Amino acid sequence: MARSCGLRIGPRRFELVVLEGSGKKHKVLKTYAGEFPRPTAEQAGQDPAELAAAALREAFKQNEVPKENLGLAIDSRQAAFRLLKMPFSDKAKIESVIKFEVESMLPQWNIDDVVVDFHKLAETEDASELLVTAVQKTDVRKAIDLCEQAGLEPLEAELETTAVVNAALASNLCSVDTAHILVHVGEHSTAVIVVDGGGVRDMRAIPIGILSHEVVHVDREGEEGAEKSEKKDEGDAAPATGTWLDAPPDADELQRRLEQTIKRLRRELGRTVSATRTAHPISSILVCGMDVPGLVGSQILDVPVQHLEIAVEGGPSGAESANFVAAYGAALRQLGGGVMAPSLRREELRYSGAFERVELPLAVVCLLLVTLFGVWNIFLHKEILVVDGTKLGQWRNRSFEMLVGNPKQGIAGTMRSPSDSVKKYIQNIDEEVDLTKTEQVRAVKQKIEEEIRKYEKDLGVDTELSQPQSALAALVLVLDVLEDVASEKDRPSLRRVKASYINGKGQKNDRVKVTLDYSVFADSQLLATQMHERFVEELNQKPWIETRVDAKAADPLENSKGVYVENQIVEVNLGKAPKAPRPN
Repeated sequence: MARSCGLRIGPRRFELVVLEGSGKKHKVLKTYAGEFPRPTAEQAGQDPAELAAAALREAFKQNEVPKENLGLAIDSRQAAFRLLKMPFSDKAKIESVIKFEVESMLPQWNIDDVVVDFHKLAETEDASELLVTAVQKTDVRKAIDLCEQAGLEPLEAELETTAVVNAALASNLCSVDTAHILVHVGEHSTAVIVVDGGGVRDMRAIPIGILSHEVVHVDREGEEGAEKSEKKDEGDAAPATGTWLDAPPDADELQRRLEQTIKRLRRELGRTVSATRTAHPISSILVCGMDVPGLVGSQILDVPVQHLEIAVEGGPSGAESANFVAAYGAALRQLGGGVMAPSLRREELRYSGAFERVELPLAVVCLLLVTLFGVWNIFLHKEILVVDGTKLGQWRNRSFEMLVGNPKQGIAGTMRSPSDSVKKYIQNIDEEVDLTKTEQVRAVKQKIEEEIRKYEKDLGVDTELSQPQSALAALVLVLDVLEDVASEKDRPSLRRVKASYINGKGQKNDRVKVTLDYSVFADSQLLATQMHERFVEELNQKPWIETRVDAKAADPLENSKGVYVENQIVEVNLGKAPKAPRPN
């Protein structure tokens, strides 16, 4: 019978479920949950992705999980969900314009870096309502790369939200005359789906997970900050701007954070219940994923909270069953089941069918090209043999005679005191049968250049050592720009000039910091201010500017015939400046 495997990958954990059967009738063969290992002190220099891939590889090997029919579910925190109405319902038309329509709804991302998927909530002959899902390609690629490192090849990728919906509807937990809220609790996020009348109505991702209390945010400057818990946009993932580190091992503090996390999670679920408008009353909140203490069995705004279990033969029960719902939904999709058919690898596989149709013509064209190039190569080879043996050979010999001379014929060489290695190589040059005449000349040139570098190093002229950047040269570049922007109507006057070399550290380059205090005299304060702004604008267009120059505020002079600019800073990288030609 057909088998499939569903794999859910989160930030800290992973779960897998193996099914056997068909989309309508199947049973659970195996379930497994594991955690990704954290690098120890001995593994400090090792890539965490390699450790995670090794953990996946070991889990599949120990449990003898089939790799041929694998479905992948990724963290919903990485996605954005939007509702969109279209004036047509044809799927092909929607596919062609969906990215253009949703681009204005995703200002935080570049639309070319996003994979967009959609699900029809409702449709008529001339209109449709869509639930659009957008995920950055890098996030999808990261999860797929992790699987490929472990020797796995997911046939399709989807979010936890769609996998949970397919699992819940396949378990007959959402009837057509009721409404439910499906909740999947992850490590650092929680996915919420509203199901009404047996169909999906809305999705969102809350950036609060059951393990959010175990991490503390540290900004890029190394100063410990507050926990990152607030999201920037409803339904969007708030990307971390710093580094996530383990919290200090304080049991009381961890317990306090856990209680706060649970309160915030219950508050967000309460907001969802109160704000959701459904055709049928909400009968229950079905929770799956990681266990939240005190959540299941309680009520939120008079709505009971229950476990979302896998009602399939061979599956676990209770809280353990709820932990595998997302992986079960991904495995069910690979058997052809489920009502939602998301495809986060749609752009990778878009042209596979088209290529199969032109595969034979392309093979014939490639064969003809190979034949043409083969015949052409034969003619070129014969021509090279003739030229290399006559004209190039004479040119090579005359070049060597000019360099080291020919004592037998009484010809003195132009190279004085050539090194023994160069003379020996030229005398035995004919033994280099693997090199053409041109390559032999290049080899001699390379040996001469090596000797020159060796002598330069012995003499202390080491060109590999970079000199500090000239403060005077940087100042001249800046003053040249100031002179170019000046005119007869506005005249700059320097009050103070300072140029200091700054050694680059870390990711920053070497640079020269130029500080200017100057006045601009003109017929009016407006003309003087315009000259100051032209100066800053011209500086920002120069390639040797290291960081963008911000125009300092210009103070008016007492007679209102000009302005005074104090502490105008310009950072110059002479490494980007055009090199002046050397005199012959």
